[in-house]
Amino acid sequence: MKILKIVFIMIAAVILTSCEKADPFEETDSGKNTLGFMLNGKKVEYQWTPVMPPAVYTMPVWAREYSNDTLEIFASLQSIEELRGADVITIALPVEKLKQGAILENVADIQLPYLAGSEQVDDYTRLYNEPLDITTSCVRIRTSKPGDVLSGTFEFEGDATFMDSTTKHIKVTNGHFDVKWEIYY
Repeated sequence: MKILKIVFIMIAAVILTSCEKADPFEETDSGKNTLGFMLNGKKVEYQWTPVMPPAVYTMPVWAREYSNDTLEIFASLQSIEELRGADVITIALPVEKLKQGAILENVADIQLPYLAGSEQVDDYTRLYNEPLDITTSCVRIRTSKPGDVLSGTFEFEGDATFMDSTTKHIKVTNGHFDVKWEIYY
Protein backbone atom coordinates (compact mmCIF):
# COMPACT_ATOMS: atom_id res chain seq x y z
CA MET A 1 0.00 0.00 0.00
CA LYS A 2 2.85 2.36 0.84
CA ILE A 3 4.51 1.64 -2.52
CA LEU A 4 1.22 2.40 -4.30
CA LYS A 5 1.08 5.84 -2.61
CA ILE A 6 4.67 6.57 -3.59
CA VAL A 7 4.00 5.56 -7.21
CA PHE A 8 0.88 7.74 -7.29
CA ILE A 9 2.80 10.74 -5.91
CA MET A 10 5.58 10.24 -8.47
CA ILE A 11 3.10 10.03 -11.35
CA ALA A 12 1.28 13.15 -10.11
CA ALA A 13 4.60 15.02 -9.83
CA VAL A 14 5.53 14.09 -13.41
CA ILE A 15 2.13 15.20 -14.70
CA LEU A 16 2.24 18.51 -12.83
CA THR A 17 5.79 19.36 -13.86
CA SER A 18 5.20 18.41 -17.49
CA CYS A 19 2.22 20.76 -17.78
CA GLU A 20 3.25 24.26 -18.72
CA LYS A 21 1.13 27.33 -19.18
CA ALA A 22 1.33 28.56 -22.78
CA ASP A 23 2.26 32.24 -23.26
CA PRO A 24 -0.97 34.09 -24.17
CA PHE A 25 1.01 36.93 -25.78
CA GLU A 26 2.77 34.65 -28.25
CA GLU A 27 1.17 34.88 -31.69
CA THR A 28 0.21 31.28 -32.40
CA ASP A 29 -2.40 29.70 -34.62
CA SER A 30 -2.62 26.21 -33.17
CA GLY A 31 -5.70 26.24 -30.93
CA LYS A 32 -3.72 26.33 -27.65
CA ASN A 33 -6.69 27.92 -25.82
CA THR A 34 -4.80 31.00 -24.62
CA LEU A 35 -5.94 34.57 -24.00
CA GLY A 36 -4.18 37.59 -22.54
CA PHE A 37 -4.20 41.38 -22.73
CA MET A 38 -2.90 44.60 -21.21
CA LEU A 39 -5.42 46.47 -19.05
CA ASN A 40 -4.34 50.08 -18.47
CA GLY A 41 -0.75 48.94 -19.03
CA LYS A 42 -0.90 45.90 -16.70
CA LYS A 43 -0.64 42.34 -17.98
CA VAL A 44 -3.76 40.15 -17.54
CA GLU A 45 -3.61 36.46 -18.42
CA TYR A 46 -5.95 33.52 -18.36
CA GLN A 47 -6.06 31.59 -15.06
CA TRP A 48 -4.16 28.35 -15.50
CA THR A 49 -4.30 25.38 -13.16
CA PRO A 50 -2.54 22.09 -13.86
CA VAL A 51 -4.88 19.12 -14.03
CA MET A 52 -4.43 16.28 -11.60
CA PRO A 53 -6.52 13.26 -12.60
CA PRO A 54 -9.21 12.20 -11.74
CA ALA A 55 -10.33 15.78 -10.93
CA VAL A 56 -13.19 17.36 -12.83
CA TYR A 57 -11.65 20.03 -15.02
CA THR A 58 -12.96 22.86 -17.13
CA MET A 59 -10.72 24.58 -19.65
CA PRO A 60 -9.81 28.11 -18.54
CA VAL A 61 -10.16 29.34 -22.16
CA TRP A 62 -12.52 28.01 -24.82
CA ALA A 63 -14.45 29.05 -27.94
CA ARG A 64 -17.84 27.57 -28.70
CA GLU A 65 -20.29 28.06 -31.50
CA TYR A 66 -23.75 27.28 -30.13
CA SER A 67 -25.68 28.21 -33.25
CA ASN A 68 -24.91 29.12 -36.82
CA ASP A 69 -24.60 32.80 -35.93
CA THR A 70 -22.40 33.37 -32.83
CA LEU A 71 -19.05 32.12 -31.55
CA GLU A 72 -18.28 32.88 -27.91
CA ILE A 73 -14.73 33.03 -26.55
CA PHE A 74 -14.63 32.62 -22.75
CA ALA A 75 -11.66 32.95 -20.40
CA SER A 76 -11.19 32.65 -16.65
CA LEU A 77 -8.73 35.37 -15.74
CA GLN A 78 -6.29 36.08 -12.99
CA SER A 79 -8.15 38.47 -10.67
CA ILE A 80 -8.01 42.08 -11.90
CA GLU A 81 -7.63 44.27 -8.81
CA GLU A 82 -8.14 47.45 -10.85
CA LEU A 83 -11.69 46.21 -11.48
CA ARG A 84 -12.15 44.96 -7.90
CA GLY A 85 -11.58 41.32 -8.69
CA ALA A 86 -13.02 40.90 -12.20
CA ASP A 87 -12.10 37.37 -13.25
CA VAL A 88 -13.87 36.43 -16.51
CA ILE A 89 -14.17 37.82 -20.02
CA THR A 90 -16.40 36.77 -22.91
CA ILE A 91 -16.11 37.90 -26.50
CA ALA A 92 -19.09 37.02 -28.70
CA LEU A 93 -18.45 37.27 -32.45
CA PRO A 94 -20.74 36.86 -35.47
CA VAL A 95 -19.69 33.65 -37.26
CA GLU A 96 -20.33 35.02 -40.77
CA LYS A 97 -17.69 37.74 -40.20
CA LEU A 98 -14.95 35.40 -38.94
CA LYS A 99 -12.79 35.34 -42.03
CA GLN A 100 -9.00 35.30 -42.08
CA GLY A 101 -7.75 38.92 -42.11
CA ALA A 102 -11.12 40.38 -41.03
CA ILE A 103 -11.13 43.55 -38.92
CA LEU A 104 -14.27 43.80 -36.78
CA GLU A 105 -14.72 47.37 -35.54
CA ASN A 106 -17.35 47.71 -32.79
CA VAL A 107 -18.92 44.38 -33.80
CA ALA A 108 -17.93 42.08 -30.91
CA ASP A 109 -20.11 41.82 -27.81
CA ILE A 110 -17.43 41.95 -25.11
CA GLN A 111 -18.37 41.31 -21.48
CA LEU A 112 -15.93 42.06 -18.65
CA PRO A 113 -18.06 42.09 -15.47
CA TYR A 114 -16.60 43.79 -12.38
CA LEU A 115 -17.60 44.31 -8.75
CA ALA A 116 -19.35 47.69 -8.73
CA GLY A 117 -19.90 47.65 -4.97
CA SER A 118 -21.55 45.96 -2.05
CA GLU A 119 -23.94 46.69 0.76
CA GLN A 120 -24.69 45.09 4.08
CA VAL A 121 -28.22 43.68 4.29
CA ASP A 122 -29.12 42.25 7.71
CA ASP A 123 -26.42 39.66 8.38
CA TYR A 124 -25.11 39.16 4.83
CA THR A 125 -23.31 41.24 2.22
CA ARG A 126 -24.96 41.81 -1.16
CA LEU A 127 -22.49 42.16 -4.05
CA TYR A 128 -23.29 44.10 -7.21
CA ASN A 129 -21.57 43.09 -10.44
CA GLU A 130 -21.86 45.25 -13.53
CA PRO A 131 -20.65 44.84 -17.11
CA LEU A 132 -17.99 47.24 -18.33
CA ASP A 133 -19.60 49.93 -20.51
CA ILE A 134 -17.62 49.37 -23.72
CA THR A 135 -17.39 52.41 -26.00
CA THR A 136 -15.08 51.13 -28.78
CA SER A 137 -13.70 47.73 -29.75
CA CYS A 138 -11.67 46.13 -32.50
CA VAL A 139 -11.05 42.42 -33.14
CA ARG A 140 -8.62 41.34 -35.85
CA ILE A 141 -8.86 37.76 -37.10
CA ARG A 142 -5.51 36.17 -37.93
CA THR A 143 -6.58 32.57 -38.53
CA SER A 144 -10.14 31.31 -39.04
CA LYS A 145 -10.79 27.61 -39.57
CA PRO A 146 -14.39 26.84 -38.52
CA GLY A 147 -14.56 23.80 -36.27
CA ASP A 148 -10.79 23.91 -35.75
CA VAL A 149 -8.89 27.11 -34.83
CA LEU A 150 -9.57 30.82 -34.36
CA SER A 151 -6.79 33.26 -33.49
CA GLY A 152 -6.32 36.99 -33.52
CA THR A 153 -5.97 40.17 -31.53
CA PHE A 154 -8.36 42.55 -29.78
CA GLU A 155 -8.53 45.90 -28.03
CA PHE A 156 -11.31 47.89 -26.45
CA GLU A 157 -12.09 50.84 -24.18
CA GLY A 158 -14.86 51.45 -21.71
CA ASP A 159 -15.86 52.82 -18.34
CA ALA A 160 -16.48 51.12 -15.02
CA THR A 161 -18.88 52.99 -12.74
CA PHE A 162 -18.83 52.04 -9.09
CA MET A 163 -21.54 52.41 -6.43
CA ASP A 164 -19.49 55.10 -4.66
CA SER A 165 -20.04 57.28 -7.81
CA THR A 166 -16.46 56.93 -9.03
CA THR A 167 -15.73 56.02 -12.63
CA LYS A 168 -12.60 54.37 -13.97
CA HIS A 169 -11.67 54.46 -17.65
CA ILE A 170 -10.41 51.08 -18.86
CA LYS A 171 -8.23 50.64 -21.93
CA VAL A 172 -7.44 47.10 -23.08
CA THR A 173 -4.61 46.77 -25.60
CA ASN A 174 -2.38 44.02 -26.97
CA GLY A 175 -5.12 41.39 -26.57
CA HIS A 176 -4.32 37.99 -28.08
CA PHE A 177 -6.36 34.80 -28.40
CA ASP A 178 -5.63 31.38 -29.90
CA VAL A 179 -8.54 29.00 -29.36
CA LYS A 180 -9.95 25.68 -30.52
CA TRP A 181 -13.22 26.41 -32.33
CA GLU A 182 -15.75 23.92 -30.94
CA ILE A 183 -19.21 23.52 -32.48
CA TYR A 184 -22.13 22.68 -30.15
CA TYR A 185 -25.32 22.22 -32.18
